[in-house]
Amino acid sequence: MNTLTARSGLIALGAAGMLLLSSCSTPTEAAGPIEPTGDVVLADCEAVEIGAITRCENFYDDFWPQIDEQMDALYETAKETDGGKLVIWDWYELSPDVIAEFNSRYPDLKIETRGLTYNLSSAIISAKTTGSRNTDIISGSLVSAATMTDEGYWADIDWTKFGVPAEYFTIGDPAMLPDSVNGSLMQVNTDKIEAPATLPGLLDPQYEGTVSVASYNANVFAGYGMVEGEDAMLDLIGELKSSGTLQVLEDQDSQLSSGDVPIALGQTLFNPNPSLTVSPYEDSGVFAQFSGVNVDAKNQAGAMLWSLWNAYDPDWLELRMTDERYSTTQVPYPGLPTSLFDSATGLMKTNADALLAGLQGGAVTETAETRDDWIAMINAADAALNG
Repeated sequence: MNTLTARSGLIALGAAGMLLLSSCSTPTEAAGPIEPTGDVVLADCEAVEIGAITRCENFYDDFWPQIDEQMDALYETAKETDGGKLVIWDWYELSPDVIAEFNSRYPDLKIETRGLTYNLSSAIISAKTTGSRNTDIISGSLVSAATMTDEGYWADIDWTKFGVPAEYFTIGDPAMLPDSVNGSLMQVNTDKIEAPATLPGLLDPQYEGTVSVASYNANVFAGYGMVEGEDAMLDLIGELKSSGTLQVLEDQDSQLSSGDVPIALGQTLFNPNPSLTVSPYEDSGVFAQFSGVNVDAKNQAGAMLWSLWNAYDPDWLELRMTDERYSTTQVPYPGLPTSLFDSATGLMKTNADALLAGLQGGAVTETAETRDDWIAMINAADAALNG
């Protein structure tokens, strides 16, 4: 999997393992919270509802200039803090290309990055417990970052004071800055087959032996469970397995690309094979992704700067939408204007179009209020898939 997909795997992580983590100590808020420079006056959002997410069509006209000004001030503080070092741990380490883009605007910050996959949360907790240098950034979806949230690792940042629309904080915790989106999709080899519009549609005899899922990806059934109920979800998984329709494969990609197993239940597509596409399906799950500041951050200003840049900087996002080097980064947050998504090309267009179609077609979106229900549903699906 491309290392640019920093958090693509976090959605697929089994929530039970996340919740078993615990810390021997309680995080302590970093001293001296960063305050905005001058007065920030939030504009009125020209709101368009994209499923459960509010899009502000005037974001770059009326919100971004103030955010950009605050980022300049954050940079001045960040480069004088902890020797200008910014530590970022994530699912995968940041690629040199991504770091170079950040440093092209903020040259005096030195990024240290680690990729920790399943060990990310435990590494953050361990660093806090042992007093080691910790990551400045924390990130993930509401489910994947449940441990970090429940144990108080998100620093209490009021992002609206730095110009971010209040409408962006209707899904997650106020300290969690929404930066991207991912969700459950059917990956399809269109040379071989056409995907149905629903998960139960896969029970049609024509799909026998044509569908795969990874053992860690039981969350692809959770949206269906959230709508139809746990029993219906468990029955569906059981029927898909017993009918011979569904295979559990750890290497879905090669079988998908060859067409031997032409439908893969998963998330966004990273394979540039032109025969492949992704399709949303009814009652699929969509997960906003968030970033924020670790309460144990040594460079809080740098963490805030990185979060805002990575989520919203128009030059950086334009590269992500159009440059093949960044085509497998996360799809930007749908609260950003239509024009940004209209510029997408290649794999980014394929993935963005599918996720936005899912949102607009009634995909089930995780929220802070439903997080624990999602966790329970994912755990139930995991037991049914792998039991």
